[in-house]
Amino acid sequence: MDALALAVAAVVALAPGAAPYDSGPYAGGLCPTEGVGSSLCTTHRQVRAAVQGAEHRADALADGGTCEQQSGLWVCFGVTSVLAQRGGTTYGDTFLTARDRQVLDDELVAHELEHVRQWRLFGPSFTVLYLREGSDPCENYFEVQAGLALGGYECS
Repeated sequence: MDALALAVAAVVALAPGAAPYDSGPYAGGLCPTEGVGSSLCTTHRQVRAAVQGAEHRADALADGGTCEQQSGLWVCFGVTSVLAQRGGTTYGDTFLTARDRQVLDDELVAHELEHVRQWRLFGPSFTVLYLREGSDPCENYFEVQAGLALGGYECS
């Protein structure tokens, strides 16, 4: 494995307790694990998530919101857009929320960081995959993988 592939693999590597996606229903949407195509695909998805997050941060700031990093997660507060549904929504590498500025609890940060990982793993198609799962977080594959309780969801 070349240096670029090793670096990219380190960025999307499984954190302790992180969900494995290579055997899930969307495993076919992951980048290949070997060869030059692997590095190119993974790097493209990493960059795309960062660019998308930066675009949303710029929009949030232009609309009067505030953005900062908390425990490695970009967070924008005071977002009035429909994009900040429920308690908030992660787009690319940024969590958008209508909440006033606050320190987010570790559980929510862990949940949202898993969504950042999902964006990085599945790339631009993540939006469609997520929406295909439906609006009920208790039945949504990606919410379940991110940890329902960590995200503040109460499911029976």
